[in-house]
Amino acid sequence: MRTRVLIYEFISAGGLVDTAAGAEQAALLAQGISMRNALLTDLHAAPGFAATLAAAADSPGALLPPALASCPSVHPQRGEPAAAFLARVTPEFDRVWVVAPETGGILGALCEAVGPARWVGCERSAIALCSSKSATRRRLAAHGVAVPPAWPAPEAGTEAGTEAAHCAGTPAPRTGTGGRWVVKPDDGAGSEDTRLFDDLAAACAEAAARLAQGRPTTLEAWVEGEALSLSLLCTAGGAELLSINRQHLVVAPGGALRYEGVSGGIVPIDGDGARAFAHLATQVHAAVPGLRGFVGIDLVRTADGRLVVIELNPRLTCAYAGLSARLGRNVAAIILAAESPPAPSRSPRAEVVDVG
Repeated sequence: MRTRVLIYEFISAGGLVDTAAGAEQAALLAQGISMRNALLTDLHAAPGFAATLAAAADSPGALLPPALASCPSVHPQRGEPAAAFLARVTPEFDRVWVVAPETGGILGALCEAVGPARWVGCERSAIALCSSKSATRRRLAAHGVAVPPAWPAPEAGTEAGTEAAHCAGTPAPRTGTGGRWVVKPDDGAGSEDTRLFDDLAAACAEAAARLAQGRPTTLEAWVEGEALSLSLLCTAGGAELLSINRQHLVVAPGGALRYEGVSGGIVPIDGDGARAFAHLATQVHAAVPGLRGFVGIDLVRTADGRLVVIELNPRLTCAYAGLSARLGRNVAAIILAAESPPAPSRSPRAEVVDVG
């Protein structure tokens, strides 16, 4: 019997309704569809799996490649929240693979809706930690991983964003970063709503304004260097480095940081140049229990070769697209097989549909 897998990508399944507009929403949708289609393509090629697509009812096959045009789909009801939809349909599947941002606790809430027996990916505790940039920064620093200096350095137990609220009037530290500062959502994903400042006072004012609006916010030193990312395959036993990638980031007028894609496999993972990255992956895995499946690390390599971790992504990232073809390995199938939980009982109405 084939393993029934539901692929739920938050944006293309209608989860982003009325939260973004225009070019911003189009860019996020394109990224989501790229990751979704890469997953479906891998499962289409893997014996033993039957994939079903979760999609908005008005666009069930939005931008599916021809080879996947016949992929079966399920749809949320009109006005049905994402978590309620997943709680309703999850019993019909053996595994549920969700691609969603951490912003606003979305990924964590969907993890709870699916439940651990069918969930593919990081455990709820790891998602909760990685959903706060400041909490992640503190955890990694405590385990000897280089992270950007926060402003001012938060004390143990400090609430997310408090460092920004109290920064005015405090002397600037000697960070060696060129004196630039970045303000961003503490629970955001990628470069979402991220601004770069040359002046600390202006950065503090922006952070304070966001906090006054009830928006979780963090303020940290900008680290100069190469913007990179790592793609990891995590299990309970460790982290395998799959790919070293270059992130393409642009600073727009006004300081807004814009993500413009990723180039995968820029350093051979089996060469000497990958050793420091593989060691970093091991450090991060040890620091954050519960990392499972595909995990992304955003980092900067400074001019003197230091690797500074900016954030962790406890989910699929844009670097997944094309990864299996480049490695000659079906990464989705490997992840599903790596830590298969005991088979849950299926809904009586569930039937296996083969997309291959």
